Formats: sequence, C-alpha cells, structure tokens
Amino acid sequence: MSRATFIVNPRAGSLRDLATLLPAMIRELEGQGTIANCIETTGPNTAAALAAKAVREGADTLFACGGDGTVHEVMQGVVGTNITLGVVPMGTANALARNLGLSPDPLRAISQLAGAPATRIPVGRVEYSAGNGGSELQSRYFSVLSGAGPDGALVYSLLAGKQALGRMAYYAHAARLFMTRRFPPFRISYRLTGSDCWQEDRAVSAMCARVGDLGGLFSKLTQGSSLHSASLRLSYLRPPGRISLPSWFVSGQLGIHGRNPWLRTIDADEFRCEPIGPHSNVHAQVDGEWIGRLPISVRLVPDALSLLIPTGIPSR
Repeated sequence: MSRATFIVNPRAGSLRDLATLLPAMIRELEGQGTIANCIETTGPNTAAALAAKAVREGADTLFACGGDGTVHEVMQGVVGTNITLGVVPMGTANALARNLGLSPDPLRAISQLAGAPATRIPVGRVEYSAGNGGSELQSRYFSVLSGAGPDGALVYSLLAGKQALGRMAYYAHAARLFMTRRFPPFRISYRLTGSDCWQEDRAVSAMCARVGDLGGLFSKLTQGSSLHSASLRLSYLRPPGRISLPSWFVSGQLGIHGRNPWLRTIDADEFRCEPIGPHSNVHAQVDGEWIGRLPISVRLVPDALSLLIPTGIPSR
C-alpha cells in the first residue's frame, strides 16, 4: 500500500479552516487506498527538511500544499529520487498548479491527482554565490521560473511583506518599482540548444520559464514554455530598460513578441548572467524566491522529477 505525506504551509494564500481541510484531504486519499498524514511547516525554508524526514519514514508520494514557494522547497528534497511529487494549490499565484490544469480547490485538486500518472520531467538548476559574489556556490532546482533583473528586484523588495500583499497591490507595487528604478545592464552568455559555442550579449532582464502561463497580467509573457521541454526557454531584454521593459509587457498583451526589437527568445542548453563592473547590483530569483545577486548559472537537469500530472494535459 502506498504512503503519502501532505506538507502544508499554513500561511500560504488566504486564511482557510485547516482544522477541517486537513482531515478531509487525508480522507480523500485514504478513499483511494493510500495511507496519508499531514505535516505543517513552521516557517520559511522548513519544507525541504520535512520532505526529507517524510521520505525517511517511508512516504513514496509527497504533496506540497501551498503556493509556488512551498512547492519549490519540497522539490529540493525530491529531485533525483524516485519519490513522486504532487501539487495542491493553496497559495496566491499557484502558477505550477494552474499549468498542470489543477482545480484551485484543494480537495478537488487532490481528487484529480489521486488517479494521475507520475511523469518524469526535466527541471532547471541554478548555481549562485551564497555570499553574493563570494566563492561558495549553492544550487537550487526550479519548475516555474528563474530570472535576473527586474523580477529579482521585485521579489527582493517583497521579502518583508509578501504574505500580506494581494494580487492588485502586487501589480501596483511592481508598476511603481519598474517606473521609478533604473535597472543596470548585465552580461548574458548562452549556448543554443545543440551547440557547443557560447554567444554573448547585454541584457537588463533575463527570464527562463518552464511554464507557459504565469497568470494574471503576466500570463502572456512566457507563452511557448513547457515543463516537458528538453531545452531552456530563455527570454532576455536588451538595454535601455526604460524602453525595453514596457515594450515587453505591451507586445506580450498584443501577442506580437516577435516584432519587439529589444526582446530575444531562444532555446538554450545553458546560460549565465554576470554583473558588469564591481558595483553592479542585479538581483536574481528562482520560483519567486530571492537568491541574491549576480552571477548565476542555469542549466537543465533531464529526467529529474516524478510529477503527478492529470491526464489530458498536453505535453508541449
């Protein structure tokens, strides 16, 4: 008999009656013949340790219950193993869950996942300097998005108040940040898919997405990206940022990215973002979590993760 553990972030998204919801989640799985239990996170960066503990205690499936940040944390302990990951949307954006075609209702999502097959997918891997320019390297895997420039600066600016910021307030904060801050250029180098040659350019923003819909006002920025792709879909903007950033948003809304002279979208095997000059201050993020400042290096890890994907979701 299979064993599953729900790793629940009680602070994700809007307030909900967990005292009622969690037992109902367990009953839903037990009705499918799975032994299940729930563990609640106790703060940021605790989900990965809880995931490792659940695996040691015999769980073969972990359900990350929260937003994309919770999924991101749980995934760190699952990549490269035979443990299966399920996503239960309980956050605000829920980008990965939406791209998997899951219901925003947690109980309905669990019902969808209970009969879903485990599919092996590639994931992105980011290497970055733990000391913001120091020699010690750390790495994280991602399933939604990694970026440098404005999106990294936005995530950094929200570190203190992320939980309390609603969607409309988030948009207003992002607009204010992008209109008032100057974003310095940085060096971007990449290897196109199947090539051994590195190419180099200057950018003010770089975004590598594994999903085609980021949701809300940003839903059209990463169309064409896919969890199943064997390449990294990299979009970057050339300077000046005061022109290229608003043009990216407008061309995305109009569906004319291909006509934007400041935007380049490529399929790459690997790419790097490096600061220009010793005083450059360019922030980076992965799956909505701030990881520091440049430099970063990104590549794809094939056959990395067993993910529950409901049938009928196209493998583009």
